[in-house]
Amino acid sequence: MKDVVYEVENEEAGVIAQVITWPNIMWKYRVILHDIDAGEQVAGVHKSFKHLSDAEAYADTCVDSY
Repeated sequence: MKDVVYEVENEEAGVIAQVITWPNIMWKYRVILHDIDAGEQVAGVHKSFKHLSDAEAYADTCVDSY
């Protein structure tokens, strides 16, 4: 089961980055970027991490740079 454990939004850019649990041998978390207006995931903008703090930092960077 995948759960959202962190979410950050950039209303001006219309994007939300979510950190979800992603049970796997190599990583535990995945960052996914969503286009709010289109109502869909932004293709090619996702990354997996072993540590929650790294995933949160990447999510913050995604919405700040979008």
